[in-house]
Amino acid sequence: MRTFARIIAVAALAGSALLPAHARDYKVAIAGWGPHPTLDETIAGFKEGLAEEGFRQGENLEFEESNVNFDRSLIPQMLNKLASGNPDLMATIATPVSLTAIQQLRSRTFPIVFTPIADPVHAGMVSGWEKGEKLLTGSSVAVDYDALLTFFKKVVPDLKRLGVLYDTGDDSSSAALEGIQAVAKIHGVTLVQIGVDNPSELPQRVQSARGRVDALYPVASGRIQQGSAAIASTAERARLPVLTSVPQMVEQHQALAALAVSFRQSGQAAGRIAGRLLKGEEAENIPAWKPTPEEHHPMISEVRLKALGLTLPDGLKDCNCLVGE
Repeated sequence: MRTFARIIAVAALAGSALLPAHARDYKVAIAGWGPHPTLDETIAGFKEGLAEEGFRQGENLEFEESNVNFDRSLIPQMLNKLASGNPDLMATIATPVSLTAIQQLRSRTFPIVFTPIADPVHAGMVSGWEKGEKLLTGSSVAVDYDALLTFFKKVVPDLKRLGVLYDTGDDSSSAALEGIQAVAKIHGVTLVQIGVDNPSELPQRVQSARGRVDALYPVASGRIQQGSAAIASTAERARLPVLTSVPQMVEQHQALAALAVSFRQSGQAAGRIAGRLLKGEEAENIPAWKPTPEEHHPMISEVRLKALGLTLPDGLKDCNCLVGE
């Protein structure tokens, strides 16, 4: 009997050695910036991407999630708490959280996957688009600003002055501002910079743009998007078109048009990257994901078109991009 038991034990050990390297339970921490539809969609996409790679909650994966409700002062505390749980990997949501994590958790042994960053190269997270860094890579929502302004000019043919609402304390905002500045002259567009220090200032800042701009472009940073409803209502009273790169603003008829990179798609890309890391790949060998021009999707709110007394330009008749009520 003793010999038979020893044979069974050896066989069990041999069988376990043949199991895939990722056939165990993993713990993934998600460090969030705050509750918002675009960021919630990113996190949902992240979980979907992990599932595509074979990592599913309740089967072989456990999530520990937290956010700071857009309060920068709480980020270090949140990161320390999540890191103390010894995760196999941490996802950092948005630029403020990601940059703090990179600095604060320098001695970590687990990889960080950032998402959805406007421009991780501009923000200094990675040195270039060709590769990741040690224990660090992720995904972006990098906008093709040439394609963006080409589309905006089709929607608003008389667009000459574009007001750019940006968060003065956010790296993703400065990246967006620089990106659109680089191509504005080519399209004959003058930018009017409208800096915002706090979301509570948004109605006042939007109102101040009346008569100075032909349309508004709120950049896709967390605190600006936090006030998207206020932007929309103030712009409506001022009869200013709102143009964006955030699809939810058009879906909710807060903006006239968007040339958008899906935040869910960025989250899915980050999730697939996370799955590859959990299987043993090195982060420095995985470049940060950047959407192609073909992955930018046009959207136009039929409700906002009517409210502004505009008609769909001939060049967009076949776009199949109208969002109805």
